[in-house]
Amino acid sequence: MRLRGKLRTFLKQHPNINPYRFSFDASFRYMTNSLRYLPHFLIIGGSKSGKWTVQSYLRQHPQISSGTEKPYMLYWFDSTFETNSIGWYRSHFPFKFTKKIVGEIPGTYLNHPLAPYRIKQVIPNVKMINFLRNPVYRAYSAYNHAVIEGWEHSSFEDALNSELERIEIKETQSEKQLNNIDFVNYMEFSYLRHGLYAENLKEWFKIFPKEQFMHYSTEELDENFNKIMNELFTEFNIKNITLKKIKHQHVGNFKGSYAPMKDSTKDFLIDFYKKHNQKLFELIGKKFNWDE
Repeated sequence: MRLRGKLRTFLKQHPNINPYRFSFDASFRYMTNSLRYLPHFLIIGGSKSGKWTVQSYLRQHPQISSGTEKPYMLYWFDSTFETNSIGWYRSHFPFKFTKKIVGEIPGTYLNHPLAPYRIKQVIPNVKMINFLRNPVYRAYSAYNHAVIEGWEHSSFEDALNSELERIEIKETQSEKQLNNIDFVNYMEFSYLRHGLYAENLKEWFKIFPKEQFMHYSTEELDENFNKIMNELFTEFNIKNITLKKIKHQHVGNFKGSYAPMKDSTKDFLIDFYKKHNQKLFELIGKKFNWDE
């Protein structure tokens, strides 16, 4: 490690002979990828479910690492599996000699139809930690995120009404086609669809045993963060610690609050998701307090 530091200093002092000066760290990580961990756990929960907050809690434990500074930006098992190698993926995680419990906090694995098959191929015994948010509020949060990021220009009600049209994906699409604009629309405009958690989890349960999953709601995390995190620590066979309460972490450019949802729209969503939530509770053997 001392040699690495000297080499980095030398290259910074002599930029003319270092055409790869901005990617030295990435190159070093890739060259040493075989000495690094693959994840022991994945936080696979749906979008807008508080995964950034989960990561912030996990990082308080000295025996846990969630990879590089922003491991949730890897998106390997959904977006770049065909273009980046397993060596590239492994290069983002710590060395094995660190004796860390290592995880990835991805954004969209739960919703991608090919992600569970790819994960099974690479890390078949990985633990899946599934955080799910009340789909009524998840849908509205995802919509407002899309508005703030600049790719949504319709009202929430119009976006819901036109969702099926915008995200239509043919069942016969090949793996390569899943990276085209139709799938981008599917990921960005699926306000209703991404809240049908049971439909997505059914595919995962065809590939992995249910014992490989732990399920929590975002609302549980807000109320009992120490209890939930210590359950995870016990699962990872590391010591329990008392964590500091942190403020919910927001993604992207959103820093404030948005207007309340219309009561009529909220009532529609509550009614729409009622039967789907019941399917979820039966599937995972656990009920969340999503009645309101």
